[in-house]
Parts: sequence; structure tokens; C-alpha cells
Amino acid sequence: MKTNEDKKKTLLLSLAKWAEVELFCIVTFIFYAVVTGVMGNLAHFLFALICLVLTVCIMIDFSLKQGYSAHKGVSSGTLSECRNFGLLIGLAASLPTYICYVLLLLSANGIIGNFYPAYKLINSMFAPAVNLFAVTANARELSISQLIGIGLLPLVFPIVSWFSFKLGYDDTDLAKRFVYKSSK
Repeated sequence: MKTNEDKKKTLLLSLAKWAEVELFCIVTFIFYAVVTGVMGNLAHFLFALICLVLTVCIMIDFSLKQGYSAHKGVSSGTLSECRNFGLLIGLAASLPTYICYVLLLLSANGIIGNFYPAYKLINSMFAPAVNLFAVTANARELSISQLIGIGLLPLVFPIVSWFSFKLGYDDTDLAKRFVYKSSK
């Protein structure tokens, strides 16, 4: 991130990161669908954890690199102060999920047809986790607490992105900090 104009490109790239997460998790979702009958609730938990780890790793990698780049831009004077830009990166990455969530809410209230199966497919990174607490095929059967839980899951994107961007922006050397712990 060398200039302020690059911030716009970064936000568009964060949408691509959502697509990357979706691609990896849709492949995982195929295996999940195959083993769910055999493994039962353990499959929901195991694949929810796998998809969460995939999501977190991809977003940490992207946001950390953007944070390092932003630090260099601010240090050289070509970029304005942007300490909390990671939050915007995460919000941009979660935008497709929240658009689908609005459609799910409309579906749950009977305004449009049943969008719940499409929601799970479009947001495969959260489908196993959703199946842990909202096992149904119809959006109208979802309770308010289940809808709130489904709406909270995409907060993974902004939280992880904000935190990892900040680490990069502060020029934190993670290898030195965690692998080579210094004795003080």
C-alpha cells in the first residue's frame, strides 16, 4: 500500500479474499456433506473448526501484509495515517455475507422465498457452524436467537482483519515474538 489510492484497491482485494475463502470452504463443504451422515454432530463441529481456521488464516495473511505495506507507506510519507484500516478491510470482505444475511432475514419473514439453502451454499465457510445450532432447511423455521447467531458469525472477518492489520502496521515481528521468545 504505497499511496492513498491503493486503499481502494486493497478494499477490492479484500472482496477477492472473501471469494478465496469461499472457494476453499466450498471444497471442504463437499467433504463435509459426504461425512455428515456417518459422523453426525462431530462433523458439524470438526468442519466448522476447519472452515473457521481457513477463513482466519487467509484473512490474517492478507491483512498482515497490508499492515506491513501501510506501515512502509506512512513511514515514507506517501500514505496518510491509517491505523484502523484493517477494520475496513474486514468489513469489505464480509460485505457479500451480510448482503446474503439481509436476504436471509427477508426470507425468514416470508417476504421472499426460502433463501436458507442458498445462504449456506454462498457462505460455505459458515455452513457447518450454522448447522451446529440451526439445523433446518427452511428460513421461516429459524428462531430470532438463531438468526442473531448467524448474523454474528461474519464478524470473524472484521475482527481478524483489524487485529492482524494492526500487528503489521505496528511492524510487529511475529517470528521473533512467538518463535524466538527472548528472555527478559
